[in-house]
Amino acid sequence: MATGEQRGHLTRGLDTAGLLRAQVREVHRELDEAFAEWLRARPPAATPTGSRVVALYVHAATVEDITIHALLRGVTPLYETDWAGNGPAHYSTADLIPLRAYAQQVFAATEAYLAGLAPDEASRTVDLSHLGQGQPTVAWVVSRFIVLQLAQIYGELTIAMRDS
Repeated sequence: MATGEQRGHLTRGLDTAGLLRAQVREVHRELDEAFAEWLRARPPAATPTGSRVVALYVHAATVEDITIHALLRGVTPLYETDWAGNGPAHYSTADLIPLRAYAQQVFAATEAYLAGLAPDEASRTVDLSHLGQGQPTVAWVVSRFIVLQLAQIYGELTIAMRDS
């Protein structure tokens, strides 16, 4: 059975909001499992200073944080509120626990936002003309800036894991 057929049960009978939730959960799972695998494979004393894997993981969480909070909810991203002074710009590669906690908080906030997204809300337009993106729908923003972007980052992360 092909991979798409194996996972087809995840999306059967879903509306747009449900499909977005399923896709986001899947990309979160893939990113988190890959990062956890990379951490397990590191020697205990190895400090991943300047690691491309860490940078990609931080990038994924930050892109999602900005997308959900600033673009869709119109509020300040978590890295400027809950994580001000110790968020992604101030993480220490010697202690990755806060970094993972930040990413998990962002992932949980996204999943909570999507859980509360009514089916018709996915077609609401978002004014992104100041970013040169016109007025796409919430569904387009989530698909483009979270699902597709994080899937691309996941691919880059797996290559960086192999090369590290």
